[in-house]
Amino acid sequence: MEIVHQHGLKYYLFPGLASLPGVRHAVFTRQGGLSQGVYASLNVSFGVGDEAAAVAENRRRLAQALKLEALTGARQVHGVAAVEVNAPAADASALAEADILITTRPGLGLLVTTADCQAVFLYDPGRGVAANVHCGWRGQVQDVLGRAVRVLAERFGCRPAELFAAIGPGLGPCCAEFINYRQEFPREFWDYQVRPGFFDLWRLSADQLQAAGVLPSRIECARLCTRCRPEEFYSYRRERRTGRHGAVIALTGT
Repeated sequence: MEIVHQHGLKYYLFPGLASLPGVRHAVFTRQGGLSQGVYASLNVSFGVGDEAAAVAENRRRLAQALKLEALTGARQVHGVAAVEVNAPAADASALAEADILITTRPGLGLLVTTADCQAVFLYDPGRGVAANVHCGWRGQVQDVLGRAVRVLAERFGCRPAELFAAIGPGLGPCCAEFINYRQEFPREFWDYQVRPGFFDLWRLSADQLQAAGVLPSRIECARLCTRCRPEEFYSYRRERRTGRHGAVIALTGT
């Protein structure tokens, strides 16, 4: 991935996605914000106990870095609900519960917050549609990525083979330990075990995208483990009480 340093912020870009017209994106690290203590420093979640004023300023910095009019998100609940968003919510209480965000409006950034889960970008340049998916292991069990691809096809006429996808940082096979996997994962997931109790959730996401019709050549994966990189990413597995970093995708209209 490409690393960008801008005004104290550090964020990553997917080279393939960055080369496409009509879209802008970034996977931000935890660096460059106002939050203090366990939330230091670029926490962008209002729901973890951080000061609201700090979170609001941190989000403003994300939008400024990408030259966006506004950011919008949802109350992430590890489900498969999809919502089309073409205007920012008036306030946090107005946010819908959803883990699939979709937009056709240029200049509006779709924000997914994570601390071990993956943010997965989807983009159809021909139809001018972008999506950001909150994808944790619970979402993978429910095939949230397959659901997102189907929603794009059914509601917006997107063809899966024409989509571009990018899988953001998350728990790597080095750290994705599930001691109760027999109860938590369906039997077909057990093949993703790399050693006893440890799973390759990156490969699982790529395979679920391919099963939905996305071409392997159009899938990028960050392959950055959030638990292993405390200087860059928040990790619930590592710290429990912590912040959330942000991943943003937006249409540019050009």
